[in-house]
Amino acid sequence: MEPAIKSRLVNGAARLGVSLDAPTVAKLGRYLELLLLWNRKINLTAITDPVQVVDRHFLDSLVVAPLLGDAAGLVDVGSGAGFPGAVLAILRPTLAVTCVESVRKKVAFLQTLKTELAPNLEPVCARHDELIRQGRTFDVAISRATWDPAAWVREGADLVGPRGALLAMGTGDQVQVTATPAGFVAGEGLAYEVGSARRWLQQFRRA
Repeated sequence: MEPAIKSRLVNGAARLGVSLDAPTVAKLGRYLELLLLWNRKINLTAITDPVQVVDRHFLDSLVVAPLLGDAAGLVDVGSGAGFPGAVLAILRPTLAVTCVESVRKKVAFLQTLKTELAPNLEPVCARHDELIRQGRTFDVAISRATWDPAAWVREGADLVGPRGALLAMGTGDQVQVTATPAGFVAGEGLAYEVGSARRWLQQFRRA
């Protein structure tokens, strides 16, 4: 990772309340390399400029970290190239992160991340309702770009275990979720910027 890109990542994370040590920065640098390499063969992301990858993907994933508390397990539904799940797995090696993705080629990329960077990552080629049928629940359930936020809150609620958190993320032009799922209480929302993009995050806690 070039020094300017590294500085942007470390300083941007610090502004979000996240401290990145040297091993974590090195792993995220390798993540960036793998992302750009694989993206030449399969469509992982439309964002290929390293500065934008840091802003729109890495930092937008790291904003979740301060909300994780003592969570032991997290599920990221529609993970794609691993945002935010794989980034959080690299940041928190003790956090068991399940990345659910229905496109096999993207799951193969996630498996490469698991092998090289994050052994605590569990790539799953499936849809979220399959995990619900299996009765799997997690301390944190999140989906970043696959669902409309209001739809995700409805769909993801069954993946949250006792006292767990359901997180919804959206862009500045998306309407924030106003309906709290049954059995949850709404927490404080967070509005923030990554690069020039306006983003927001809402959390709901199972009562």
